[in-house]
This record gives sequence, structure tokens and C-alpha cells, in this order.
Amino acid sequence: MIRRNTSQRQIVIDSLACLGHATSDDLINYINNNYSNISLATIYRNLNILLDEKQIKKFSVGDNEVYEVSKEKHYHFKCVICNNIIDIPESVVDLKLKDQKRLDKNSILDCEIIFTGVCENCKNKN
Repeated sequence: MIRRNTSQRQIVIDSLACLGHATSDDLINYINNNYSNISLATIYRNLNILLDEKQIKKFSVGDNEVYEVSKEKHYHFKCVICNNIIDIPESVVDLKLKDQKRLDKNSILDCEIIFTGVCENCKNKN
């Protein structure tokens, strides 16, 4: 069931779109600095609604849960120096696994991959 879009829900999704990738703490700080009168409970409630409606996604990077606005299938690259998370289009990654439907006796529904390394910006600084 898709609920009506409230102004608070729109603020959460717009803020997440501005940030690109954000932990709940990053998102809360951004909203508190840019908007007024939105409680923590409202932010968390709207994150859960947006997740249920598949308008946003949540994935784990190390010990952090990271949110992003849902978009086309892609992978992630996390820089080990600046901790930036970069979207990598599926078309750029040559993975034979992405067409695999079974793994042993298990059926594969989806695959989340996070590459780690040094991003272009950090590499150019050194």
C-alpha cells in the first residue's frame, strides 16, 4: 500500500537525494540543519515507510547501515581513505555471477556487491 506523500516524507526523500548515500545520523544532521520541526521519530518512521514502499534502499557498509534513493541496478565502491561511497553502474562491471540463477541448491534473487579501494580523487591527491 502506497501512502500519501506528506511534507515530512518528501523532506526525507529530498534530503537523501541531496546526500546520495547517508547513514541515519548523516540524514538526521542534514535535516536538522536545513529544516525545522521534524522529530527523530518522524524521520525514522518515514525511513521505514519509504523502505516498505521501495522508494529507498538500505545496505550495509562495514558497521554502518546506509540509505539511498532507489534507482536502477548498480553496485557500490567505498573508498578506504575518504570513506566516500560511489555508485558503479551495472553495465561497467563484468560479472559472470550476475546472470547466475542458482548457487549450489539455492535460488538467487539478487546480489549486493560493495567494492573497496582508493577512489580517483584520493588517488590523484597522492
